[in-house]
Amino acid sequence: MSSSLHLTKKLKSTQEIEEIVASMKAFANYNVHSARHKLPYLRTYQRNIEDAVGDIVTIFPHLAKMERNLPQKTIFVLFLSEEGLCGFFNENILDFFSTIAEENHVTVIIGETGAQEAKARKLPCRQYLKGASNVEAIDTYTVELSAYLHELVTKEYLSTLNLVYAEHNDRGSYDVVSKKILPPDFSAFYKESIKKEPLLYLESHDILNALIKEYLHTSCYRAFLESVASENQERFNSMNQAGNAIKERKQLLRLELNAFRQKEITEELLEIVNTYRSMIKKQ
Repeated sequence: MSSSLHLTKKLKSTQEIEEIVASMKAFANYNVHSARHKLPYLRTYQRNIEDAVGDIVTIFPHLAKMERNLPQKTIFVLFLSEEGLCGFFNENILDFFSTIAEENHVTVIIGETGAQEAKARKLPCRQYLKGASNVEAIDTYTVELSAYLHELVTKEYLSTLNLVYAEHNDRGSYDVVSKKILPPDFSAFYKESIKKEPLLYLESHDILNALIKEYLHTSCYRAFLESVASENQERFNSMNQAGNAIKERKQLLRLELNAFRQKEITEELLEIVNTYRSMIKKQ
């Protein structure tokens, strides 16, 4: 195989890889923008739930003081990546978790690829669950996760639920955070006073329980959404770097290919000239 033919095949292969990387980059960018579009509305809805909880505990302060004798055990839910090619996304979250993990805790891990990294670190885990890699899949996984967590908290009487995930920011990156969801911090929701007590058709504790359940569901949805945005942002950044590296590689291959072609053409011309000279001498 001649050198130019070999380089031509390498260049074609590099171009095919570039097309794949460009497709992955475009899909990641789509997921980031889809998630970012929903985030402001979700954050507003979550604040509305907190506001409603504030109304209830302000009108009925005894509800915030009702405590059960629960064992001091915490659930940590780690939102890792479902797919790969997202840089150090999983490593960053697991490193963060290693600094906050408590002795007596239960760990639930979301995300298939992230679970592999957690297993490699021999991180104890109660349950591995699939994660969402795009916005469209979040609804289904949120219902499954919130139902599982509600059952886990209720049956095992666990005291605290923390969600650990990557929170997307406006700098094209993310911040790893840990948010305590249960029990709610009622002190943060209190209001100074409510002038007129509302007419309620349900018992106050039933309303509060429904709000807490909705708060759990919304918090899980937000964690999924933030995680999808952050994971895909990291993937977009990785694909962007890969795309730049491929462009440089293509440029080098083209220069090398042109050099070989020039050399081969020169050799062919010399061969033709030498052949012609030999023919002239024979005449």
